[in-house]
Amino acid sequence: MTITIQMLATIPAFHRLQPVTLEALQKYVCVLSYEAGETIYRQGDAPTGLYALQKGRVKLYRRSGEKTQIIAIVPAQECFGAESLPNETPSPCTAEALTPVTTIYISPEALRQLLLEHPDLLVTLLEIVSGRLRQLAILVHDLAFRDVGARLARVLLANAETDGEITSEGFRIRRNLTQQEIASLVGTAREVVYRTYKKFERQGVLRLTRTHIYILDPQKLAEIASQETR
Repeated sequence: MTITIQMLATIPAFHRLQPVTLEALQKYVCVLSYEAGETIYRQGDAPTGLYALQKGRVKLYRRSGEKTQIIAIVPAQECFGAESLPNETPSPCTAEALTPVTTIYISPEALRQLLLEHPDLLVTLLEIVSGRLRQLAILVHDLAFRDVGARLARVLLANAETDGEITSEGFRIRRNLTQQEIASLVGTAREVVYRTYKKFERQGVLRLTRTHIYILDPQKLAEIASQETR
């Protein structure tokens, strides 16, 4: 697959890059594919290059012992990786394909050279890394100041915004993540997620099927998501 300058220009993170920078990028990029469940890079690996996800979803997570915390679910058209490249430290997390994935990739060696020659790419990388840092700050805040119900509600609303389909019953979300993955994203046990789902069902907030979640009362779910422990 040949990556054109026009294709690079459609990536949201690259929108403000100069034509000369896109032309330089085009010389170094390649396309990589991964199967669902395949590891793209691991926590503790050498600094990675930059990935621009074209198709599929990727989860970023940290592991300590038996515990796993999902940091983010990366959707198509977003960039990830290269977080530790500027200070040459080990990769802070593991990236794993949730679905079959196709991504444009720039190697660390090429990226280092391009960053020296194109200041606008450096600004873009800083924006990507700072965006991931904001996600981490929000995650820390939620884990410290919101209960499981509020955290789960926020995850459901975010999924509805990116992947929700409007139906006669409300927003419909496909259950792409396992209950264990949801628990790792929310920062709790799988059994607690199950009980919270059932509580939301009793409250008339949502309805669960084997394949989908229907958000019946998004306003109530938003109220739950906004609550903080005191």
